[in-house]
Amino acid sequence: MQEIVTRQEMLKILQADSEKIRVLLDKQRNLLCLSQCPAFEEVADTQLFGFSKEVHLAERCGLITLNEAQQMIQDLEHLLSSIYVSVGEDE
Repeated sequence: MQEIVTRQEMLKILQADSEKIRVLLDKQRNLLCLSQCPAFEEVADTQLFGFSKEVHLAERCGLITLNEAQQMIQDLEHLLSSIYVSVGEDE
């Protein structure tokens, strides 16, 4: 088992996890499942919360900067916000 994680490896891991969440959110946007799936908000919040903890740990370990950590989380929050806005416009 590898005990040392490099900055580049951590960025790659975080980007992959972020992409998984983006795909999940985009699927929901494409299906406009928000109004039909009451669990969507809970799933989205849980995914974002878990990701934010992962990012926070990477930042605390010095593998990414505070600015990088904040940007990664803000990018997903903006995506989620845009989904809510687009669904609100369609209803």
